[in-house]
Amino acid sequence: MASDDIPRREAERMRGLDETARVALTFEAIADRGALWVWGDEGDILFTEDARRRNLLPIWPFATVARLENEGDVDGEHAIRIPVGVFLKEWLPQLDEDDADIAIFPVEERNAAVLSLAEFRSRI
Repeated sequence: MASDDIPRREAERMRGLDETARVALTFEAIADRGALWVWGDEGDILFTEDARRRNLLPIWPFATVARLENEGDVDGEHAIRIPVGVFLKEWLPQLDEDDADIAIFPVEERNAAVLSLAEFRSRI
């Protein structure tokens, strides 16, 4: 387990929280730990779509919750830690070019919230 990760039991508890609590927890974890987690491999990052066919980048507050949501879907994929400064400086401009929004802490394909890049930046 990474030093900024959490035990599986705690991650399972967090997955059971309602949407509002998962959003709050995500931003608290980002502020406390200075990073967020995405899912992918060395070449690709997981993106999803919503019912309106918007491209979404799912993010999680801890590797373990990302793992519980995705592990076993595709061989070689894993949780990837992104420092918040790197995310803001490098990832947000690319997401803007890709016309993508951010899906906060999805659980069983239900996002806690979907934020535009401007909304995400203002919450950080």
